[in-house]
Amino acid sequence: MIDLNSTTAFADRVNFFIDAAIDAQQDEKRTYLGASFCGEPCERKVQFMYLAAQDQIERQKFPARVKRIFERGHVFEAMCRKWLSDAGFVFGKPGPGFSDFDGRFLGHEDGVICGWDSRLGGDTCPVALPAVWEHKAMKDDQWKKLQKEKLKKFSSTYYGQVTMEMHYMKVPRTLFSATNTNTCEIYHEMIPYDPAEAERLHARVSRVFTATSLKELLPRCTTDPAFYLCVYCPFRKPCWA
Repeated sequence: MIDLNSTTAFADRVNFFIDAAIDAQQDEKRTYLGASFCGEPCERKVQFMYLAAQDQIERQKFPARVKRIFERGHVFEAMCRKWLSDAGFVFGKPGPGFSDFDGRFLGHEDGVICGWDSRLGGDTCPVALPAVWEHKAMKDDQWKKLQKEKLKKFSSTYYGQVTMEMHYMKVPRTLFSATNTNTCEIYHEMIPYDPAEAERLHARVSRVFTATSLKELLPRCTTDPAFYLCVYCPFRKPCWA
């Protein structure tokens, strides 16, 4: 029997209304393929991202708890941007982002660091400028893994995202910052622009749109439906149907 007087039950009652309010809010509808997805390890998943945006397959629905995690990322991004600004890094005005393939492929960087305020940080800027700035918020174990492996090995998705941002913004480097949500420690890594990787990803995006227009599916990253990337993929069911 549930104890309705317990503190857990009380918290559940309050959270019921919080979650209901979050679920009632309209999710931002994307009708395009975002640059944040083009580096995914599985090419068919990238295509499914676009098909979902076009309402050609069922769109993934996130529970309220996951939406709160997304919102947490925005909060930590704003905090880290302020910390960098207070330290002397000068951000340019927010731009419109970038677009390609007749508006079917869009992206937007978190910021561009274009200068250094010596009145705040001293005479010498610690990084080469200009630089695209991208931020992620991560729990402790992922943050430590990123610190150990570095971005390219840690996440092809994040690496692909910053590569496309540098490519379209025509900025030769990215300052990638990650805030540990457990400890508020901050990891920074300078990512140089790799033109060969940018060309590879651009060709992949082109294949996504070409295959979709021909009503074809791109190959999976594996022939095993129990492969670890497939187990947690939101498109597992339509992919293996």
